[in-house]
Amino acid sequence: MKSVKQFFTYSFFLLFLTSCNQIFEVDADVQARQALLDLMAIQDKFYQENQRYATGHAEIEKYNLKYHSGIVYLEIETAGKDGYRAVSLPAESTTARVFAHDSDQGGFYEMEQDEVSRYVLGALKHIRDEKHKKDLNELTGWILMGGMAFIGLRFFARYKSRENNSAIWAYILCLPAMGWAVALLGNVEGNVVFTSTIAQASWAGLAIALMALGLGCLWLKKNISLRPPAPLISLLICTLVISLLSAGTMAYMLKTFG
Repeated sequence: MKSVKQFFTYSFFLLFLTSCNQIFEVDADVQARQALLDLMAIQDKFYQENQRYATGHAEIEKYNLKYHSGIVYLEIETAGKDGYRAVSLPAESTTARVFAHDSDQGGFYEMEQDEVSRYVLGALKHIRDEKHKKDLNELTGWILMGGMAFIGLRFFARYKSRENNSAIWAYILCLPAMGWAVALLGNVEGNVVFTSTIAQASWAGLAIALMALGLGCLWLKKNISLRPPAPLISLLICTLVISLLSAGTMAYMLKTFG
């Protein structure tokens, strides 16, 4: 039982840590990054043949560099024998993400906000305002999740017993599933790439939600005739509702975008 508890504890914190990464990416950003990565590979080939780096797209036409010119802005800013600098970004950025390769700075990197302002001009303030609102919504969500986790721990401390453990664990299990469902609803749009990482996390979240639902129903079936405490019944009803909504959300996302 201890190993099972550790597994779900580590899984919850792993989900928390992965939320810090760029999981939900706009299609134009993905294309911009890939265009730059393709250019980097071509520059390596060009250097092997010419002992210098290409200074413009005309020099590398034979390598058939493919990128959507209407969506991605890709430029070789400087190039020479010892290195080069190139930048790539969506032609109409909605996220203020700019990718660069600079030999003097160690190669490929994503620009910080102070450097981004050189490339994303008119829409930058609007993009930052929208990002600030989104970050605030996510912070509010994590605060609410923390409050719900605290409630679960209080119930665990107060009603801990062999008979009640499945009900309490069902509630604790439904929280990360709910968190991922909310993240999907808040981030998955028509221009967001539904990657294999998102799909795998959604399948895992769906499995956790169904597991919480099963544990809750099992406890209810065994204990409803014993008249359990009203607060515990309320917690279980909350668990079942959250699990159903979370499972439904992830099933819909997988069917629609997967």
